[in-house]
Amino acid sequence: MNWRDRLNRFMYGRYGQDQFSRFLLIVCLVALVISFFVRIPGLGIVVLLLLGYVYFRTLSRNVTARYAENQKFLELKERFLGLFRRNGSHARQQQDHMIFRCPKCSQKIRIPCGKGMVEITCPKCRTKFRKRT
Repeated sequence: MNWRDRLNRFMYGRYGQDQFSRFLLIVCLVALVISFFVRIPGLGIVVLLLLGYVYFRTLSRNVTARYAENQKFLELKERFLGLFRRNGSHARQQQDHMIFRCPKCSQKIRIPCGKGMVEITCPKCRTKFRKRT
């Protein structure tokens, strides 16, 4: 039996790597590089504890608990990255669309650019007005 088969048999039923484990490994690597240049007391112990936790997660047989941890991490990551994505999508939206306000109720209405003079009907109050896109 070759080494791949042995490793596959050993890892059968274990959780393995996920995004949270990879993130923790990157944090360990960055902390390790920082520790080479700056002497921070206890940083080596923190790196060892993080590495131990990464191996614990990888070799764990409690798949549901590790899956829940990963989902929580992905939720926090998406919330953090969403702060930056909103600005980018708004800029792209401004390139493709123009936003007008209804003169009667001030409802925002998004209209595609490059259509010339269009008659816009407000979806809220049904007021009609003309604008150039």
